[in-house]
Amino acid sequence: MFRSIRWRLTAIIFSVTAIFLFLLGFYLMNAMEQHSYDNIRKRLLSNANLIASDLREAFTNEPGKDFFQEYTRRAKEDIDARITIIAPDGTVLGDSVLDKESMANHADGPEVKKALNGKEGTATRYSTTLRQRMFYLAVPVKTETGVAGVVRVSIPWTEIGAAYNQVRLSIVAAVLIVLILTVVVASSFTSNLVVPLQEMTRVAHQMAEGKLDATLNVRSEDEIGALSRGLNYMAQRLRDNIRQITEERNKVKAILTSMNDGVIAIDRNGAILLINPAVERMFDIKYENSVGKTVIEVIRNFELEKLLHEALESNESLTRELQLMAPEPRSFRISTAPLTNESGVVGVVAVMRDITAFREVERMKTEFVANVSHELRTPLTSIKGFVETLLDGALEDQATARHFLEIINDEADRLNRLISDLLSLSRIEAKQREVHKKPLDLEKLIYNSSSILIPLATEKNQSLNVNIIGRLPVIDADEDMLGQLMINLVDNAIKYTPEGGQISIRAEQWNDGVKVAVSDTGIGIARESIPRLFERFYRVDKARSREMGGTGLGLAIVKHILEVHNGKIQVESRLGKGSTFTFYIPAKQSRA
Repeated sequence: MFRSIRWRLTAIIFSVTAIFLFLLGFYLMNAMEQHSYDNIRKRLLSNANLIASDLREAFTNEPGKDFFQEYTRRAKEDIDARITIIAPDGTVLGDSVLDKESMANHADGPEVKKALNGKEGTATRYSTTLRQRMFYLAVPVKTETGVAGVVRVSIPWTEIGAAYNQVRLSIVAAVLIVLILTVVVASSFTSNLVVPLQEMTRVAHQMAEGKLDATLNVRSEDEIGALSRGLNYMAQRLRDNIRQITEERNKVKAILTSMNDGVIAIDRNGAILLINPAVERMFDIKYENSVGKTVIEVIRNFELEKLLHEALESNESLTRELQLMAPEPRSFRISTAPLTNESGVVGVVAVMRDITAFREVERMKTEFVANVSHELRTPLTSIKGFVETLLDGALEDQATARHFLEIINDEADRLNRLISDLLSLSRIEAKQREVHKKPLDLEKLIYNSSSILIPLATEKNQSLNVNIIGRLPVIDADEDMLGQLMINLVDNAIKYTPEGGQISIRAEQWNDGVKVAVSDTGIGIARESIPRLFERFYRVDKARSREMGGTGLGLAIVKHILEVHNGKIQVESRLGKGSTFTFYIPAKQSRA
């Protein structure tokens, strides 16, 4: 029967009934004390008012120093109570029991405070001077100018309840008996009811602090046991849910961290809720310095701010392309989507994809196609024109026909060179051409490359000199690629150097690599053209370049070969004085 909490509550109600008897006894004692208290208060109030009325003139005329002390001693004999006269600042002017000089300031007494405010004040507390509980009553001494002082009368509290001590003893005895019965009744249930509840409270506090491994060991079969099992089940579910939430949060965090696209989330007020590391890198900002601020404060772009607010207002997904400073101008494709929960839209998330390189590639493709079309159209037009001329009758004239066929052959060779250079450049840029790096004797490669072009230089009565300073370090490089690089540079020097000119190749160790300079005494290059020399199809003198069979791709190939080898190149030139192309390639530390 007592396994049910219902019967335990019945026992508790019985205990409450016993407590009610105690409260009833307490109420009776208080009622009797209150009755005695009211009678004595009225008597003391009457006496205090008489004294205050009697002292009103004394406060007005400022009597002698000991007047109030002597007055209280005389008045005590008439009213059989302690009398204290207090100044407005709390100073004791006279007391019927103690010397006023030995008494502390009474301004903090609750009854004195009320009296100084013009009201009757009462208090009951323990007197440290008389060492007993006292009842105090204070009244103001009112004059025409206000409250001039306070008269306080007091008696021991024992006088109030002296007549009722016997009744109190009977009530106290009855209450004690009820308390003993209450303890006996309650103690039989404490271990089965209170202790499990205390254990549940302790475990509940641990759960609230995040210690979800805490469990209850209450094994009873009543409602307390069912509640205990329910708490254990709840803790298990919370552990499972928190583990799942933590895993999902870590997944989301890992995804956001690994994304190359930037992610920005804002709330309905436009304040930043989240940015991922990609945004930090793009705009050189910090997460902790950005959260809570608006986008315009952090990224400082009005168009982006406008797009996000438009997405907030429309509650729709939007996609735009914007150019932002990050910190240099970059193009972004920005896609927004609303953030929602049960209450509706709470913000917007924006994914920012950097499409600067994509747009640049598109631009380069467009230019490349246009340039290739132009470069191919010229020889094809020439070939077609001469073929049509031959078909129209020029074929009968052998000298003219031969001349036209030689031109067609030259144009075909030019087409072949152009297509070969295009394929070579395309393979290098697309990294489709295999790079076979191995230890390479650059000195030997320079001599071999220059020997190939000596006949071409000889035809123009040019001198081709090679100057190797010291021993060159061994470099890791693709021999075919570097051979093509050297031939392109030396071939250009020969083409753009007049007859009788000089071409020189100088190679030496430089820091931890090799520096090679190809110089000529040719026509030179204008300063404004130098930055564009390595662009596809760029020619300083287009007519002269085509006349010499140039494709406009040689230096672009040189640039990409150096990029493959982590090298770099620089150009120095003066119009009419010649040019120097100097490239540098890092090398191994071992000597050849």
